[in-house]
Amino acid sequence: MHLKFVIQYDGTNFSGSQLQSEARGRTVQGELEKALERLAGQPVRATLAGRTDTGVHALGQVASLDFPERPRLDRPAALQKALNGILPDDLAVTQAEEAPKGFHARFSARMRCYRYLLWHSRAPRPLVSRYSLHVPRSLDIEAMGEALARLQGTHDLAAFAGQGMGVPSREEDDSDKPGTVRTVYLARLLRLDSEAGFWTWQAPGVEHDKGWRGEDDGTLLAVDLVANAFLPQMIRTIVGTLLEVGYGKLQPDDVERIIQSRERKQAGPTAKPHGLCLLWVSYEEL
Repeated sequence: MHLKFVIQYDGTNFSGSQLQSEARGRTVQGELEKALERLAGQPVRATLAGRTDTGVHALGQVASLDFPERPRLDRPAALQKALNGILPDDLAVTQAEEAPKGFHARFSARMRCYRYLLWHSRAPRPLVSRYSLHVPRSLDIEAMGEALARLQGTHDLAAFAGQGMGVPSREEDDSDKPGTVRTVYLARLLRLDSEAGFWTWQAPGVEHDKGWRGEDDGTLLAVDLVANAFLPQMIRTIVGTLLEVGYGKLQPDDVERIIQSRERKQAGPTAKPHGLCLLWVSYEEL
């Protein structure tokens, strides 16, 4: 069977999503493939739609794979049930279905959506601290929303890429480097209702209010980004840059300057990973 899985995981105790040596820690792909091999009696390779770093979570990660014929595991639902019975508690298959022969979790994807949560309050909140970055300082929320909106569209986003991607070399010809042009379909800042689920895409929320500077204590903010693809550490660098805007160290117009520079040092620091979650992957054009 050629299958499509939607998987959910708490990334706190994972060393990222992609398979690597066991000495470097457990991974989402490693745990999934280990469980698949146990049921199949042979190695089964799974491909993930997106790479998530150490500590990053996922509500709607997607995997594609081929599972051999096995008694009582010849239906997606049966395999899903069996997998969830042996997978660790921080990883689960939430949907399973047969996929067309040419379906590929990564290369067939058209859009990916990530959400980064900020808990803006003088005091931390332990029940949300696992999935959000605590920001006790005063923030200019309106300026942050204006800065974020400047990312929509097609841009060379090398300045927001980590791991050396997009950093201009001394040589003029950098054609051998990975491309850093991405299309951002949606970039928005929301204040979430305290009763809403953290990762619910249609959760109650309102766009940032004009003139509201975040002086009220206890606000859960969501930075939502939908794009065709993302560069390494791109979202976390964007969030770090937005916080610099919120602190008044940068202005919203500086985002355009940073984009044009293509220099990582022009952007803000990389935000911590635990506030980031892959919400969903779409295989249809917007």
